[in-house]
Amino acid sequence: MIDNSSRPKILFVEDDVELSASVVQFLSENEFQVASAYNYNDALAILKSTKVAAAIVDVMLPSNSGLELCSYITESFPAVPVIIVTALSSEQDRLSGFEAGSDDYLVKPFLLSELLARVRVLVRRNRQSDAPSNLTFAMIEIDAEQNLAFADGKEVKLTLREIQIAIALIKRAGIVISRATLIAEIWDNDENISTNNVDQYIRRLRTKLFTPKGGCEIETIHGIGYRLKESK
Repeated sequence: MIDNSSRPKILFVEDDVELSASVVQFLSENEFQVASAYNYNDALAILKSTKVAAAIVDVMLPSNSGLELCSYITESFPAVPVIIVTALSSEQDRLSGFEAGSDDYLVKPFLLSELLARVRVLVRRNRQSDAPSNLTFAMIEIDAEQNLAFADGKEVKLTLREIQIAIALIKRAGIVISRATLIAEIWDNDENISTNNVDQYIRRLRTKLFTPKGGCEIETIHGIGYRLKESK
Protein backbone atom coordinates (compact mmCIF):
# COMPACT_ATOMS: atom_id res chain seq x y z
CA MET A 1 0.00 0.00 0.00
CA ILE A 2 1.32 3.46 -0.95
CA ASP A 3 1.83 5.87 1.93
CA ASN A 4 0.14 9.00 0.59
CA SER A 5 1.28 11.06 3.53
CA SER A 6 4.84 11.09 2.19
CA ARG A 7 3.87 11.95 -1.38
CA PRO A 8 4.09 15.61 -2.45
CA LYS A 9 0.70 17.13 -3.22
CA ILE A 10 0.20 18.96 -6.51
CA LEU A 11 -2.61 21.42 -7.22
CA PHE A 12 -3.96 21.06 -10.78
CA VAL A 13 -6.32 23.81 -11.97
CA GLU A 14 -8.03 22.97 -15.27
CA ASP A 15 -11.65 23.37 -16.38
CA ASP A 16 -11.44 20.65 -19.05
CA VAL A 17 -12.84 17.70 -17.10
CA GLU A 18 -11.37 15.00 -19.36
CA LEU A 19 -7.89 16.53 -19.39
CA SER A 20 -8.05 17.05 -15.64
CA ALA A 21 -8.98 13.40 -15.06
CA SER A 22 -6.14 12.10 -17.24
CA VAL A 23 -3.52 14.35 -15.63
CA VAL A 24 -4.71 13.54 -12.11
CA GLN A 25 -4.58 9.81 -12.83
CA PHE A 26 -1.12 9.98 -14.43
CA LEU A 27 0.47 12.08 -11.68
CA SER A 28 -1.20 9.95 -9.01
CA GLU A 29 0.37 6.86 -10.55
CA ASN A 30 3.76 8.56 -10.50
CA GLU A 31 4.62 9.53 -6.91
CA PHE A 32 2.31 12.51 -6.38
CA GLN A 33 -0.98 13.28 -4.72
CA VAL A 34 -3.17 15.61 -6.76
CA ALA A 35 -5.81 18.08 -5.65
CA SER A 36 -7.88 19.18 -8.66
CA ALA A 37 -9.79 22.41 -9.09
CA TYR A 38 -11.87 23.57 -12.06
CA ASN A 39 -11.95 27.29 -11.34
CA TYR A 40 -10.22 30.12 -9.49
CA ASN A 41 -12.30 29.99 -6.30
CA ASP A 42 -11.94 26.23 -5.85
CA ALA A 43 -8.18 26.61 -6.28
CA LEU A 44 -8.08 29.31 -3.59
CA ALA A 45 -9.97 27.07 -1.18
CA ILE A 46 -7.44 24.26 -1.68
CA LEU A 47 -4.45 26.58 -1.30
CA LYS A 48 -5.78 27.95 1.97
CA SER A 49 -6.54 24.53 3.46
CA THR A 50 -3.83 22.25 2.04
CA LYS A 51 -0.05 22.44 1.77
CA VAL A 52 0.93 21.89 -1.86
CA ALA A 53 4.39 21.30 -3.30
CA ALA A 54 3.61 22.84 -6.70
CA ALA A 55 0.70 24.14 -8.77
CA ILE A 56 -0.20 23.52 -12.41
CA VAL A 57 -2.52 26.25 -13.68
CA ASP A 58 -4.42 26.61 -16.96
CA VAL A 59 -4.67 30.18 -18.26
CA MET A 60 -8.21 30.00 -19.69
CA LEU A 61 -10.38 29.44 -16.63
CA PRO A 62 -14.16 30.10 -16.60
CA SER A 63 -14.04 33.11 -14.29
CA ASN A 64 -10.78 34.70 -13.21
CA SER A 65 -7.76 34.19 -15.46
CA GLY A 66 -5.16 31.59 -14.60
CA LEU A 67 -2.61 34.41 -14.74
CA GLU A 68 -4.46 36.11 -11.87
CA LEU A 69 -4.30 32.87 -9.92
CA CYS A 70 -0.59 32.53 -10.69
CA SER A 71 0.03 36.07 -9.41
CA TYR A 72 -1.93 35.30 -6.25
CA ILE A 73 0.04 32.12 -5.59
CA THR A 74 3.41 33.81 -6.10
CA GLU A 75 2.42 36.66 -3.81
CA SER A 76 0.70 34.65 -1.06
CA PHE A 77 2.55 31.32 -1.32
CA PRO A 78 6.00 32.23 -2.71
CA ALA A 79 7.45 28.80 -1.89
CA VAL A 80 4.96 27.10 -4.25
CA PRO A 81 6.33 26.87 -7.81
CA VAL A 82 3.80 27.31 -10.63
CA ILE A 83 3.65 25.72 -14.08
CA ILE A 84 1.40 27.49 -16.58
CA VAL A 85 -0.32 25.16 -19.09
CA THR A 86 -2.12 26.78 -22.02
CA ALA A 87 -2.82 26.67 -25.74
CA LEU A 88 -1.44 30.22 -26.00
CA SER A 89 2.04 29.93 -27.44
CA SER A 90 3.25 33.34 -28.66
CA GLU A 91 6.33 34.98 -27.19
CA GLN A 92 4.12 37.65 -25.60
CA ASP A 93 1.93 34.96 -24.02
CA ARG A 94 5.03 33.34 -22.52
CA LEU A 95 6.29 36.68 -21.23
CA SER A 96 2.88 37.35 -19.65
CA GLY A 97 3.07 33.98 -17.91
CA PHE A 98 6.53 34.63 -16.49
CA GLU A 99 5.57 38.20 -15.60
CA ALA A 100 2.72 36.73 -13.52
CA GLY A 101 5.36 34.78 -11.61
CA SER A 102 5.21 31.34 -13.20
CA ASP A 103 8.26 29.10 -12.92
CA ASP A 104 7.58 27.14 -16.10
CA TYR A 105 5.34 27.34 -19.17
CA LEU A 106 3.99 24.34 -21.08
CA VAL A 107 1.98 24.64 -24.29
CA LYS A 108 -1.00 22.37 -25.02
CA PRO A 109 -1.17 19.72 -26.26
CA PHE A 110 1.62 18.31 -24.14
CA LEU A 111 2.93 14.87 -23.27
CA LEU A 112 2.00 13.72 -19.79
CA SER A 113 5.55 12.42 -19.40
CA GLU A 114 6.92 15.90 -20.12
CA LEU A 115 4.59 17.48 -17.56
CA LEU A 116 5.70 14.88 -15.00
CA ALA A 117 9.36 15.61 -15.69
CA ARG A 118 8.84 19.34 -15.20
CA VAL A 119 6.88 18.85 -11.98
CA ARG A 120 9.63 16.58 -10.64
CA VAL A 121 12.30 19.20 -11.38
CA LEU A 122 10.42 21.97 -9.56
CA VAL A 123 9.52 19.84 -6.55
CA ARG A 124 13.05 18.44 -6.28
CA ARG A 125 14.59 21.90 -6.38
CA ASN A 126 12.15 23.15 -3.80
CA ARG A 127 13.15 20.34 -1.45
CA GLN A 128 16.91 20.38 -1.99
CA SER A 129 18.60 19.88 1.36
CA ASP A 130 22.16 20.53 0.26
CA ALA A 131 21.65 24.24 -0.36
CA PRO A 132 23.21 26.52 2.25
CA SER A 133 20.62 27.63 4.79
CA ASN A 134 21.62 31.29 4.62
CA LEU A 135 23.38 33.46 2.08
CA THR A 136 24.28 37.09 2.61
CA PHE A 137 25.67 39.91 0.50
CA ALA A 138 25.80 43.54 1.54
CA MET A 139 22.46 44.04 3.36
CA ILE A 140 20.71 41.16 1.57
CA GLU A 141 20.01 37.85 3.28
CA ILE A 142 18.46 34.75 1.74
CA ASP A 143 17.08 31.89 3.83
CA ALA A 144 17.31 29.13 1.22
CA GLU A 145 15.54 26.54 3.38
CA GLN A 146 12.47 28.68 3.97
CA ASN A 147 12.65 30.51 0.60
CA LEU A 148 12.68 33.90 2.30
CA ALA A 149 14.54 37.06 1.32
CA PHE A 150 15.41 40.11 3.42
CA ALA A 151 16.79 43.53 2.54
CA ASP A 152 18.06 45.66 5.42
CA GLY A 153 16.27 43.31 7.83
CA LYS A 154 12.87 43.61 6.13
CA GLU A 155 11.28 40.66 4.36
CA VAL A 156 10.88 40.98 0.59
CA LYS A 157 8.23 38.86 -1.12
CA LEU A 158 9.83 36.86 -3.94
CA THR A 159 8.68 33.94 -6.06
CA LEU A 160 10.57 30.67 -5.89
CA ARG A 161 12.20 31.36 -9.26
CA GLU A 162 13.27 34.83 -8.12
CA ILE A 163 14.78 33.27 -5.00
CA GLN A 164 16.72 30.80 -7.14
CA ILE A 165 18.10 33.54 -9.38
CA ALA A 166 19.00 35.70 -6.37
CA ILE A 167 20.90 32.75 -4.85
CA ALA A 168 22.78 32.19 -8.12
CA LEU A 169 23.78 35.86 -8.22
CA ILE A 170 24.85 35.99 -4.56
CA LYS A 171 26.92 32.82 -4.89
CA ARG A 172 28.81 34.51 -7.73
CA ALA A 173 28.87 38.04 -6.33
CA GLY A 174 31.49 40.08 -8.15
CA ILE A 175 31.65 37.58 -11.01
CA VAL A 176 29.89 37.91 -14.35
CA ILE A 177 27.21 35.26 -14.89
CA SER A 178 25.79 34.81 -18.38
CA ARG A 179 22.13 34.50 -19.26
CA ALA A 180 22.87 31.07 -20.72
CA THR A 181 24.37 29.95 -17.40
CA LEU A 182 21.30 31.14 -15.51
CA ILE A 183 19.01 29.31 -17.94
CA ALA A 184 21.03 26.10 -17.66
CA GLU A 185 21.22 26.28 -13.86
CA ILE A 186 17.68 27.41 -13.09
CA TRP A 187 15.66 25.96 -15.95
CA ASP A 188 17.72 22.94 -17.08
CA ASN A 189 18.26 24.58 -20.49
CA ASP A 190 14.53 24.43 -21.17
CA GLU A 191 14.18 25.38 -24.84
CA ASN A 192 11.07 27.44 -24.06
CA ILE A 193 13.05 29.85 -21.90
CA SER A 194 14.59 32.78 -23.74
CA THR A 195 17.08 35.42 -22.67
CA ASN A 196 14.14 37.85 -22.63
CA ASN A 197 12.58 35.76 -19.85
CA VAL A 198 15.81 36.04 -17.83
CA ASP A 199 15.84 39.80 -18.38
CA GLN A 200 12.27 40.01 -17.03
CA TYR A 201 13.31 38.31 -13.80
CA ILE A 202 16.40 40.51 -13.44
CA ARG A 203 14.26 43.65 -13.83
CA ARG A 204 11.94 42.42 -11.08
CA LEU A 205 14.85 41.61 -8.76
CA ARG A 206 16.31 45.07 -9.33
CA THR A 207 13.02 46.58 -8.20
CA LYS A 208 12.23 44.24 -5.33
CA LEU A 209 15.50 43.09 -3.76
CA PHE A 210 18.78 44.39 -5.17
CA THR A 211 18.15 48.08 -4.48
CA PRO A 212 20.07 50.86 -2.72
CA LYS A 213 18.36 49.82 0.53
CA GLY A 214 20.01 46.43 0.14
CA GLY A 215 23.37 48.03 -0.48
CA CYS A 216 23.94 46.28 -3.80
CA GLU A 217 22.91 46.29 -7.43
CA ILE A 218 22.85 44.09 -10.52
CA GLU A 219 25.18 45.40 -13.19
CA THR A 220 24.46 44.59 -16.83
CA ILE A 221 27.51 43.43 -18.76
CA HIS A 222 26.33 44.07 -22.32
CA GLY A 223 26.48 41.08 -24.60
CA ILE A 224 27.41 38.74 -21.73
CA GLY A 225 25.14 38.80 -18.69
CA TYR A 226 25.00 40.22 -15.18
CA ARG A 227 27.18 40.82 -12.15
CA LEU A 228 26.08 41.48 -8.57
CA LYS A 229 28.11 44.18 -6.86
CA GLU A 230 27.91 46.45 -3.84
CA SER A 231 26.50 49.91 -4.39
CA LYS A 232 28.92 52.82 -4.28
